[in-house]
Amino acid sequence: MQTLVPSRGIAYDAGMKGLSENRWIRRWQVWLQFVFRAERIGRFVVYTAKRFAADGCPLKAAGLGYVSLLSIVPLLAIALGVLSAFPAFENVREDIQALIFSNLLPETGAAADEQLRFFIDNASKATGPGVLAFAVTAVMLLNNINGALNEIWRVPDPRPLALRFLVYWALLSLGPLLLGSSVSLSSYAFAMVEYTEFEAYTGSLIGLSRLISIALATLGFALIYFVVPNRSMRLGHAFFGGLVAAVLFEGLKAFFGAYVRGFTSYQSIYGALAAVPVFLIWMYLAWVVVLIGAEIAAALPEWRAAQARGRQTAGPGERLALALGLISRLYTASQSGGAMRGRALVQGLPATPAEIDSTLRLLRDAGVVERSSRGRWVLAWDLNALSLGELAAMLHLGLDPGEGWPKQAEQAAAGLAAAGQEQLERSIAELLTETEEEAVQRAVSAVS
Repeated sequence: MQTLVPSRGIAYDAGMKGLSENRWIRRWQVWLQFVFRAERIGRFVVYTAKRFAADGCPLKAAGLGYVSLLSIVPLLAIALGVLSAFPAFENVREDIQALIFSNLLPETGAAADEQLRFFIDNASKATGPGVLAFAVTAVMLLNNINGALNEIWRVPDPRPLALRFLVYWALLSLGPLLLGSSVSLSSYAFAMVEYTEFEAYTGSLIGLSRLISIALATLGFALIYFVVPNRSMRLGHAFFGGLVAAVLFEGLKAFFGAYVRGFTSYQSIYGALAAVPVFLIWMYLAWVVVLIGAEIAAALPEWRAAQARGRQTAGPGERLALALGLISRLYTASQSGGAMRGRALVQGLPATPAEIDSTLRLLRDAGVVERSSRGRWVLAWDLNALSLGELAAMLHLGLDPGEGWPKQAEQAAAGLAAAGQEQLERSIAELLTETEEEAVQRAVSAVS
């Protein structure tokens, strides 16, 4: 008897057909992943844009641009004065000035550059009262920046005045040193590139200079976003916001420079004062970019929380669940006699930083939780003596309708409050230690 065996050609064709189908399936999967990812990014961009407009950032940028016009000379005089105290930065001072002026005055002509250098040189010769006035003006700009960023991050309580001045001093003193170090390293990198004749292979160093400029701007913006607001945040969020702001800032410089070079009709209108309106417009647009980066860094944790819980804003149920989640973690930590760091306490909870701060503040005001001198959170209330209804009242989530409402509405709200009265009288300790089987049995008995 002869056995029928499929030919090798038929098997090969079937295998290739299977591979082809698998290849098309993988392509569709990659395409769908790209579409879904692009759709999520689009929704995040829309959310950030609405947040940008709701926070009044265009008006904030105008205010910061006006204050910057008054504060730019004192701020640069202080920064360059700090650098002049270190001989190591003496050789790169001109490079630092060129870097600053190229960012402050892109393509506005040598006249504005020369005038700004003249003002800074005169400011460096100021006496004691003049230096004090410069310091006050610089602090005024930093205070406005601090206020704008705290509003973007929904910070209810700013830092104490002493801590704010400490942050300002750190920015005024350490900021120029970091800038000087960065410029020194970039100058060394350029020297090494020229020494190795790398330019002969690339044609120019324009791409490298732009990358270094974006890297320096990213670090600067990320430092501002991470240090200035009175709120703990992830360094990755600050860095991503700084990266977006740096890329937008580099694009803005290229666009603004092309505009100034291409449209020179403003010079015939304003004459010798042509640099003034250009400078004002540039400062406004630059602050718009800075605030866009801040909005992105502040919106990232809010967006992640909204995606985790399925809605943008937290209702009464989410707020109560957040409080119970915080208390539950502190209760578990108290069993071993320990406290919790703020980041470990809130890690993985689907809530925004503003909602977490608000809930912790209410619990702390009520005496349920406390913060130690080392900044750790501890449970300060016996949960056997705290009922769910008392916790809801602490969070301002009570169902008592009050007086003056229509009779039907008042009766409906009162009936809803009475229906859950038995559950509201249970202690928090009982709720947190209840097993899943006990919860199911209690729900079945309530229904029956």
